[in-house]
Amino acid sequence: MKYDPKEFKALPTVMNKEQLRKVCHISKRTALYLLQSGLIPCTTTGKKTRCYSIKKSDVIAYLKDREADPCKYAAPNNWYTGRNKKPVYTHAIRHLPKDKATRRQLETYYARALADHSDVLDVGDICHFTGYNRRAVGGWCRKGQLRCITSTPKYLIPKCFFLEYLCSDTYNNKIRKSEKHLEAIWAVYNEN
Repeated sequence: MKYDPKEFKALPTVMNKEQLRKVCHISKRTALYLLQSGLIPCTTTGKKTRCYSIKKSDVIAYLKDREADPCKYAAPNNWYTGRNKKPVYTHAIRHLPKDKATRRQLETYYARALADHSDVLDVGDICHFTGYNRRAVGGWCRKGQLRCITSTPKYLIPKCFFLEYLCSDTYNNKIRKSEKHLEAIWAVYNEN
């Protein structure tokens, strides 16, 4: 949906989640995701129902930004599962610094962080370091994004190949980053 200023004149300056979803033409679950992940700023009263207060200016900013970058606001795959399953919020939050770190800054930071690790890592070590699960790391190896020495039944990754992958655009342009990945990005950003 494109932002139409005429449509927004009749709306109140502070709206609730139901008004947000009607204005933005999104489902209740999508509205909940956008509010809980912080992609649309809001204040919560702490009540069980009708607890969100959203400024009209924040909704307008969201609609304009969604036109430019719709992937930023896509909910994770497991978000729309049944009500009995608790959705995972940690990897969905994508607060990143405005400036990107250079490759040299990333290499310096990750080389320091990997100094205590052995020269050859396995999938478990990489999962622990990056915060991604075994299936994701195995996928990187199978696709050839993360170069490795295949040793049946597990992958062995030299530290130099892993360092190269951590500094690559393929790794750093992931839409849904793990919590450890986000922490590393902020650590590199705050070092400079």
